[in-house]
Amino acid sequence: MSRAFHLYMIIIDRIKNHIRSKKTEKFKKSGILRYFSYSFGSMGDGMKVFVIAEQGEFASMTYRNVSMEDGREVGSTFLIPLNMMNKLKALIMSEEIFLWDGFNKNNSVIATGHSFDLKADFDNQSLKAHGMVMMPPGYKEKHEVLVNFLEGLVRSFYREISEE
Repeated sequence: MSRAFHLYMIIIDRIKNHIRSKKTEKFKKSGILRYFSYSFGSMGDGMKVFVIAEQGEFASMTYRNVSMEDGREVGSTFLIPLNMMNKLKALIMSEEIFLWDGFNKNNSVIATGHSFDLKADFDNQSLKAHGMVMMPPGYKEKHEVLVNFLEGLVRSFYREISEE
């Protein structure tokens, strides 16, 4: 590896760390999470949609699972405790999902791959990210943690409501 390339890599690393630091500070001051929307899927697997919005003393959660084969849709809207919004914000911070903010990349050549869309509104900040076939660094692992949390909410609170 040439000395110039090594220096270039050090500079790129410092720029990435600076951006990470700025985004971290920005989202630490973001305030309370008021709205969250996350959808993902592919032509073969269908789409899943999660929407959580503050509704006074509770939060409403909408879950949809849409089959791309036959267009069949399952899901519902139900109430969850408002403190789940705090837990979701903590997950966004701890998993550094906020670093996805501003990611917007598409691969127009491959239209059948995985895509995602994320939007979160806080008191003082918004988080927006979108990808089609192209994903932010660490997407697979962070996506898995996020989906496990969201599906856990659906299992816990939708079941409670449907059993009443």
